[in-house]
Amino acid sequence: MFAEHIHLPATTANGRARQLSIQSLADSPVNIQPTSLVSYTSRGRLLIAGAEHAASAVIEKLTSSELVCICLVNSDSAKQLQVRDVRTKPDVFRADSYEVSGHLGAFSVAVRKDGRSFDLGQVISADSNHFDLVLEFSSAPGMQAEIPAPGYYWIHSEQPDSARLEEVLQEIPSLIGNFEKPKYYNYDPDICAHGRSGITACTRCIDVCPTDAIISIGEQIQVDSYLCQGGGACSTACPTGAITYAYPPARNLLEILRQLILRYLQAGGTAPHILFFDQEQGRPIVEECTSSLAENVLPVEVEEVGSLGLDVLFGMLSYGASRAVILCENAAESVIKELNAQLVILDEMIRGLGFDRSPVELISSKSLQELTETAHQPPPALNIDSAKFMPSGIKRTDIRIALEHLHSESPLKPESISLPAHAPFGEVHVDVDTCTLCMGCVSVCPASALEAGGDVPKLSFIENNCVQCGLCESACPETSISRTQRYVFSADARLRSRTMNEDSPFHCTKCGKQFATHVMMNHMKSKLKNHWMFAKPDALARLEMCEDCRVQDMFITERERFQSW
Repeated sequence: MFAEHIHLPATTANGRARQLSIQSLADSPVNIQPTSLVSYTSRGRLLIAGAEHAASAVIEKLTSSELVCICLVNSDSAKQLQVRDVRTKPDVFRADSYEVSGHLGAFSVAVRKDGRSFDLGQVISADSNHFDLVLEFSSAPGMQAEIPAPGYYWIHSEQPDSARLEEVLQEIPSLIGNFEKPKYYNYDPDICAHGRSGITACTRCIDVCPTDAIISIGEQIQVDSYLCQGGGACSTACPTGAITYAYPPARNLLEILRQLILRYLQAGGTAPHILFFDQEQGRPIVEECTSSLAENVLPVEVEEVGSLGLDVLFGMLSYGASRAVILCENAAESVIKELNAQLVILDEMIRGLGFDRSPVELISSKSLQELTETAHQPPPALNIDSAKFMPSGIKRTDIRIALEHLHSESPLKPESISLPAHAPFGEVHVDVDTCTLCMGCVSVCPASALEAGGDVPKLSFIENNCVQCGLCESACPETSISRTQRYVFSADARLRSRTMNEDSPFHCTKCGKQFATHVMMNHMKSKLKNHWMFAKPDALARLEMCEDCRVQDMFITERERFQSW
């Protein structure tokens, strides 16, 4: 989780402090909250799909006796393919088109032939209608996710002899058996801002997922644990903390950073500089340059750099880190895009607080050289006293506590800072001239930022709760609501309930029951006065009656009219 088992020089006071802090954390490690496991079973049933000439060439190279191969080609001239050293001679099927979905051990193939559609797996076998592995040769991948599902491999049909194919052919036989991986996320639907009352608002996790593992299921989202490969950007993008990273949770990572930085400073280190990297892509790069790495650089290994959200980054800075870089070697484009979006928010905050420049940036291996040349490193972006708070594990709470500390140490100490449109903090504005106090906005708010006045026609707002999801804006039938992204540092201003609009109640003209507001009644009468159904005075007058009295009045009027005949 940090720089364990990476040899780091200790020739300076900073190097010795770094060595002591890492060793101290290794001796008394942070207790990582465990996550559950996701299991796959693959029996070696391989579908080779796409261009016939490519499939024919590759089938000869599959020498594993445990593979059972089925070929699906898009040519009417398909013939039985000759094969050696494979347990079963492959069956060959032809199709006009096909679609692949699923994951390792459970791929489904929908085939279309001569105008008919059917499931290829069901046609082939009554025992198992799934394929375990898919190797596709085509001009473009059939599965469009930025990071393909486990067990799916795509090779360009014009490059069947590529080096990539050789790697795939070596890997496929190893994917037979039982496999486990961590469940990388936790999801709390109660605070999800995806949708309410048939209205869709926040889709940030869906938009950023590089594996297409997240879908909408109405007012909530659903994550396919088998497709999820732990990119982490969903938790970074989530404005409420409804979806969180679980390997490890942000709370555990923040505690590691807190102890690492604190012990480094206590050991006499100065200007701690955090280097985040992942194990698969980043660790080999970092290991190559450790001998010349500046000795105030504290390497911190994470499962996925995409999981480094604002709670982790602001917390790290409040604990005393003077600068941080995130090594994003070969990270998915959507993950990098989301990290950059988060750093735009962080940059606005830091500059608004009066610090000279943003202390966090994304780098690649090409720019890692900067960290190995101490003389060329830029001066520390921050130089503040360390916060001592323990992370709570609640995303927005940890962000706020960290920002309070940074604000107390900042040169400007502003009352508020304007933020970009995608920031999850801000206020709503209500046009009192058009708002009818229907409370539709209150019914859809996922964070209780908008509140009704109970027996009093009043709309209130608590800025601390607002996640800027836009549900209230979309639900308002009068388009009376707009939003402004900002961060207010005064806890009193954030937590105070502000009245956005209020009116006196309107009472039924017959029974006196309260059932609307004056502004709503005036609005309705203004809109309907020229409608043919309300041309008669008695019809327009019924608008001022409650539902029960309105029905009674209509019945009496119709009875009198009938009697007059």
